[in-house]
Amino acid sequence: MANENPSKAGQEPMIKLQPNGVAPVLSYNVPEPTAYSGRNFIDLQLHDGYFLPTAAHNGLQREGLFAAAPAAAAAPELSSSELLLAKQNSGERMTTRFANLTPEEIERQEAEGRKFNVTKTMTGALSYVFTQAAPVTEPALDAAPSARASLLRSAEGGVAAETDGYVPSMLPRDPLPGDPDPDPDPVELSVSISSPAANGTITGPYTGATVEIRGTASVVSGGGGIAYVQVQIGSGAFQAATLSGSEWSFTTVLKTAGPVAITAKAKHSASLLTTSSKINVTVQLAAEPDTIVPTVKIVTPSAGALLSSKGGAAVNVTVEGTAGDNRGVARVELSVDGTAAQLAESANGYANWKKTVTLTGGSHTIVAKAFDAAGNTGTHSITLLVDASPPTVSIATPANNAQVSGPYSQGAVIQVTGTAADAGGIAYVELALDLNPVGVRAAEKSPGDWSTWKGTLTLNEGGKHTITARAYDNAGNLVETTIAVNVTITPEVNSRLKRIILVESYRLSSYLANYGAGRTIKTFSLLPGEKSKISIRSYAQSETTMKSAATILDSVTDDISEEFEQSIAKEQADQKNYEESNEYKVAAEAGASWGWGSAKVSASMSGGTNAAREQFAKNVSNNTQKHVAKASARRDVQINTTYEDKSTTGEESTIVREIENINVSRTLNFVFRQMNQEFITLLHLVDVRIGYFTIDTVNGKEEKVYREVTLPQLDALLEETIVPDKRTEVRNAIIYQLANIFDYQDKHHRFVEEQPFKDEDGNVIPSSNYLRVKKDYTSVYLDDSTGTSISVPGIILAANRHVLRTDGIVVEALLGQGEALDSYSRNLQTESVREKELRNSLLEAEVEMKRLAVQILTDKDQAAAQIYALLNPAPVVQEDQDDAGTGSSSLVAAGSR
Repeated sequence: MANENPSKAGQEPMIKLQPNGVAPVLSYNVPEPTAYSGRNFIDLQLHDGYFLPTAAHNGLQREGLFAAAPAAAAAPELSSSELLLAKQNSGERMTTRFANLTPEEIERQEAEGRKFNVTKTMTGALSYVFTQAAPVTEPALDAAPSARASLLRSAEGGVAAETDGYVPSMLPRDPLPGDPDPDPDPVELSVSISSPAANGTITGPYTGATVEIRGTASVVSGGGGIAYVQVQIGSGAFQAATLSGSEWSFTTVLKTAGPVAITAKAKHSASLLTTSSKINVTVQLAAEPDTIVPTVKIVTPSAGALLSSKGGAAVNVTVEGTAGDNRGVARVELSVDGTAAQLAESANGYANWKKTVTLTGGSHTIVAKAFDAAGNTGTHSITLLVDASPPTVSIATPANNAQVSGPYSQGAVIQVTGTAADAGGIAYVELALDLNPVGVRAAEKSPGDWSTWKGTLTLNEGGKHTITARAYDNAGNLVETTIAVNVTITPEVNSRLKRIILVESYRLSSYLANYGAGRTIKTFSLLPGEKSKISIRSYAQSETTMKSAATILDSVTDDISEEFEQSIAKEQADQKNYEESNEYKVAAEAGASWGWGSAKVSASMSGGTNAAREQFAKNVSNNTQKHVAKASARRDVQINTTYEDKSTTGEESTIVREIENINVSRTLNFVFRQMNQEFITLLHLVDVRIGYFTIDTVNGKEEKVYREVTLPQLDALLEETIVPDKRTEVRNAIIYQLANIFDYQDKHHRFVEEQPFKDEDGNVIPSSNYLRVKKDYTSVYLDDSTGTSISVPGIILAANRHVLRTDGIVVEALLGQGEALDSYSRNLQTESVREKELRNSLLEAEVEMKRLAVQILTDKDQAAAQIYALLNPAPVVQEDQDDAGTGSSSLVAAGSR
């Protein structure tokens, strides 16, 4: 029927939500990220006993280690109002809040006991905070040379203090002029070997041929005498001969048969001149009797091996070994626990042999004997143990339900001792707290001797705890015993007047992800034949609205960054310490502070700092979510409709369009939906520094000093602030915290390393190792929805997705399903359509006739032309006379009359 909708199958919406209400993905891009930077401070809880006394710091300050440059010290300090005016007129970028601050407001705040501090936002714009006290800023610590070395050099004074001192000349003095000494007579030496004769033969028993070597040595010319004569046998060392006048002798035993070289060397007594003489002899030794004992060794099983009978009464063991002899092995025999010997099996003359024996439970001795043809016997034995019983273990100290205590900074340190035994030997003993399946290995009495053992455990929480000792024997059997202890943690003095702080720099990077249709913001309908105009007004058309709708995800503005930092401050659980973190600044301006935390540290645990980082990441993530939700709620797009022909225009420009429903029987429905943009935000750690903060009272006034150093400067900082016997402990604790960082997926990262410097050729410079954050260290975030990976510097601590409304709109038109026509009107529509179809058919027939005429002319077909003329006769011309005598003509087709 004509009233049926031929495109009914195409009436589904153009954009539909995916299952579970997820917006459809229209596109995906990898644009440049939007990034903000901030810092998190982790206060390492060190009690006062770790720090040098305040007087020591004052002494260092007087020596110039903590003091600023003389020119800076001499400059007068600006008042808060003067500082404000200077900053406002400096031309630097500043937030609106800072630009609107007045000196009167500063005076009012100072009257209430608060101090004005200049800070910088995440974008580097000037801002401010009010705190309770004014810090005393200090310059950063020089990495090298150390402060103590600088102090020693400055104490020497003058230019000489900057050099290594006078270096005496090593050149010899020139001789005085004079006549040269006369040349001495040349020295000539002579040495000879008279016995044995050259190329002679020396014989002797197989143990060696004893020979006396004799000769003469003299000075031929030049004066002086013979200092000594030395004799060398073959390539051996020279040995002193007996010298008497010009005669010398040397007695030795030649133990190697064959040709041997004998060399005699004489040295002049008054000079370094030597001379030598050499002969060759042949040594013949008698044959050696066969007294060499054959060698034999049991290779498997190894000595002391522990074998398991696997529940049986005995176990079959294949004993394998090797044997050898200079003249061959006749046989190899095996005996177990002194029983009758059994002949071993071999296929290569007992170079390798084996034999299978049966062993019952307990200790067994296996003896292997190798025999040669001369009756010499070699022996090797091993002892084995077949073990089927578990070991025994006991805890000697502390006693069950013992009372133990310790200070808060170190915890209760418990020395645990006990005994363990097993017939096959103890493999190891481990200790565990509170039934922890992962234990700590104890220390044995001596290597392999676990008859007594000891271990150290540390408990940081008071209350009742359990200590478990587990013993494993060499066969893998396990036994354990458990006792209880009552722990008391005593408090320590921790005034927090001195602090070591981990200053961690973070970056919050935002990346565009998917986008798609969001909420429905407007729907309206047009009746059949109706016209209307629509106007679209978005939040971006008003400056005030646009500022309130901006976020840190898609814009970088000073005011938005300041608003974000202020909202982060409200997320902090410890407002007092967070506010005090604004005092942690090196220059007159402090960077953006995103968080503050504290952690108890040691060189073996990093849970405290990782917990502080996790809480920091949660605070930033929660604040980002609130910030995005608040801004997204302000992003409204208005769709206004009017049914008049004119529209009212205002000062703001809008998009106006006219739409019409050309249908006569159905309504046309429009659905407007606001487009949403998804963002991926990554909070990643990019750098670490070490801060030192102290509060001193000088002349009754509280002064705060903050210093911040890089990791290569850590040793110098600890040397000036920590007592000597605690420096290694604190350094190791800090490095352990930075070498054991866990990311948002609980994966382990080592963020620091010690690296040496290299010269221009790439060779390592000795003793140049320094501590640093790993260079070019990156982490990768994988977007599962698209398979795209995002690489960022540092360690990712939090990864979140946020959805923001945009000013984009998508609209779809839906045709109404109900008809507003009765049967008469519907039939009129049908006949109208039929009339147009018939007219179109007539026009098509005329077009076909004209095409046929053209074809006939092209083919020059006379018969077809005659038939065509009969079907289409030429029109007849008819002339009519009018009253004026003029004529007009008309064409009348034949047969029309």
